[in-house]
Amino acid sequence: TQNNLVMINNGFYLLEELGPNAMDSEDQSDHDAEHYRIEGSFFVDKINKISESEKSKYLGHWEALNTHLTAVGQSDIEYQKNESTVLSLESGRLIKQRFSKFNEDFERTYALHKKLCVIDPRLRSTLQQDVSKVFLNRYRRFYDKYTKYRFSKKHQEEYTKYSPDKIEDMLGNLYVDPE
Repeated sequence: TQNNLVMINNGFYLLEELGPNAMDSEDQSDHDAEHYRIEGSFFVDKINKISESEKSKYLGHWEALNTHLTAVGQSDIEYQKNESTVLSLESGRLIKQRFSKFNEDFERTYALHKKLCVIDPRLRSTLQQDVSKVFLNRYRRFYDKYTKYRFSKKHQEEYTKYSPDKIEDMLGNLYVDPE
């Protein structure tokens, strides 16, 4: 995880500092320093290829969240005999399990990745968007569909504690320098 992000950061930095579109910083303290650019497309192509490979591996950590966002078959959704709004114990368990496992994996993954830092705001924003694209739309559909059901008599809010908007806000805080 951290190694993938280091490689993404480094690739971005190399392109920014040495790539053909690198700009000399006007506020450089050492005006006598030499500034180099690598003009060949091979450099950009190689760095982009490495960065994309590392990004794919990195996003794979988030992809695992989708395993919990599978549909509960319509034939598996049954209501309690005397309650037309409350799901049967077994049907409720199916939905509870999906939310519970998603929450558990999301919390673990988020805690691990929250500690990572990306200094460049453009790269940070791109990575936040890429992570969102991996699972957030699917989670939003899952959440919207299954929160319409009353699948827990007493603790439904524990299972649905992460609204899609809350997750989106949390992802917007990824990679921010804690200082």
